[in-house]
Amino acid sequence: MLPDAVVIAIFFALIGWFGTLIAIGGSQLSTLWKQLLLIPSWIPWAVLALGAPVVQGALDMSGAIGIAGAMTIGMTLSILVSQRRSR
Repeated sequence: MLPDAVVIAIFFALIGWFGTLIAIGGSQLSTLWKQLLLIPSWIPWAVLALGAPVVQGALDMSGAIGIAGAMTIGMTLSILVSQRRSR
């Protein structure tokens, strides 16, 4: 079970990431660049969100890396599956 501080941090990171995706989607970048920026735009949000619980002591570094890695892999797989279905 994750501490409440971690769940709240992940929630805010997801909101920030969705906002970033909206900004990327509205930009004049090519479709290829937009697709390439989907996952890398998540990493700064994950670092910012999970850094606070690590500094606070609510989560150790290996736990934060595990959570961020699991969410990144899940996002990557969901993007790949959605791109496969759209073809």
